[in-house]
Amino acid sequence: MPEKRNTYLTLHKNFVRTDIECTDRVTGEVRTFNSVTLPKGTVIDGTDVGYYQFSPLFVNPSRFKGEGYRDIPLLANREVRLSKTVLDNQGKPVMGEDGKPMRDTVYAMPAQIKGALDEARSRYLQAQALAQRASDARSGASELANEHAPFDSRNR
Repeated sequence: MPEKRNTYLTLHKNFVRTDIECTDRVTGEVRTFNSVTLPKGTVIDGTDVGYYQFSPLFVNPSRFKGEGYRDIPLLANREVRLSKTVLDNQGKPVMGEDGKPMRDTVYAMPAQIKGALDEARSRYLQAQALAQRASDARSGASELANEHAPFDSRNR
């Protein structure tokens, strides 16, 4: 069986920005690029890479999940460079010796990213289901409490 050439990541459109313009410093030419931010709770090899970003070459509307999602094709055999600005305790960027914000960089294979995203999504959905069950239980308990309220003579 031949190996897959591409690995497809599917993310909600809120995590994907497309056609960001920038000017090339050398030629002055205006170019565009895409940016993907990984959701909170994405863990690769024990490292939380939530809020790390990468720039894919292509971003397409999702073929299977609907218009609210985007498919990102990545070459299966090429590492992806994930990076994030290092922040201090107050949430401000830490500046390096060159005066530029310091960046933390992690390299991962597309299959690792896909697995981490799938795992984070399933944890999120389990937490949502648990929160919904708790909300249903609270509303049911409050309805029961209202039904069995003490008799009030003013309501005759």
